[in-house]
Amino acid sequence: MRLLFCLAFSASLVMRADAPLPNPQQLKQRLLANLKKSEQELEKYSCTVHSETDELNADGGVRKRKTAEQERFFVNGVEIDHLLARDGKPLSASEAKKEQDRVNYEVKKYSRPKEVEKRQAEDEKQIDMFLRALKFTNERRESRDGRPAIVFDLEGDPSFHARTIEERFAVAMKGRVWVDEETGNVDEVEAHTYRDIKIGGGLLATVHKGFRVLLIQQRQPDGVWLAKVVEGAGDARAALFMHPRFRFHQDIGNCHLFSVETRQSIKGPEPAPPPKL
Repeated sequence: MRLLFCLAFSASLVMRADAPLPNPQQLKQRLLANLKKSEQELEKYSCTVHSETDELNADGGVRKRKTAEQERFFVNGVEIDHLLARDGKPLSASEAKKEQDRVNYEVKKYSRPKEVEKRQAEDEKQIDMFLRALKFTNERRESRDGRPAIVFDLEGDPSFHARTIEERFAVAMKGRVWVDEETGNVDEVEAHTYRDIKIGGGLLATVHKGFRVLLIQQRQPDGVWLAKVVEGAGDARAALFMHPRFRFHQDIGNCHLFSVETRQSIKGPEPAPPPKL
């Protein structure tokens, strides 16, 4: 998931179609400025996330489905998801406490400037990787929801020497990105792998070509951009034995203004009272 958002931020570096394209250093500086601005804006929001993950049969039918309900909020620009329910059922008292402890740890961790700087450095490294591993071509203008957008085709650069798993994913991708012309924020990213991605020479795992990802963001009334839909689907083999087909889908909605500065932790759901005899 984090890779997809880094890809989206990479695409946000584009400039207006009627202006000269900036050099790589200009692109990087604009990206860093957009990231800092985005982090400040995200602090104001909390959203509800509904997730579905399906394991599929060979014919595409659903073999097994898992669902989750989460609260999503941000601490110094870092996304934190707080699990509230799993497969339509609230967490038990012990599960809720364990989850609350995890969330409290994350809030405390990313309230420390050094931890945030470390996370930002990791994100910057991945974004820089996408900029080097992908080619953004065929620039044109379209209208989306009444707003002008710049569209780019994207494709892995064959001259980029991929070493890590993330780099292999990047160079195996093809797709398109839509960037809001006025703000530079990514409206949508859709991409798929056009060749197999082998991990450990294929002995550990293989993600087959056709793995698809989609990210749709939505502009809020005050100008903040938040993810609205995240989904993907693919076919993989793990350790030479499993050959699962899967898909996942996230709907993010019910976003409202919120500030983590007003409380030190996020309260989980209260356990249900015992039944009356």
